[in-house]
Amino acid sequence: MTFAVISKVRLGAAHDGAAEMVLTITYENGGESFVALDDHAAEHLMMACAARDADDLVGQGWEKVRDALEASSNRFAAENQNN
Repeated sequence: MTFAVISKVRLGAAHDGAAEMVLTITYENGGESFVALDDHAAEHLMMACAARDADDLVGQGWEKVRDALEASSNRFAAENQNN
């Protein structure tokens, strides 16, 4: 059972000026958290949710966000192993 879902999606700017997807995660108790995704994590999330646009992400469970963050992190780990 999902206890936290994506409630809002917007664009933001990362420290390097690149665009990033900023999600608002709302918990069943009404609390909110904000999660920023780089382009790799955002693409992974869009694919995992079969989303055509950002509005399709609203209502999706936080587990998919967690998996997208993990996929992005694993990408950097793989790059470091190859160097």
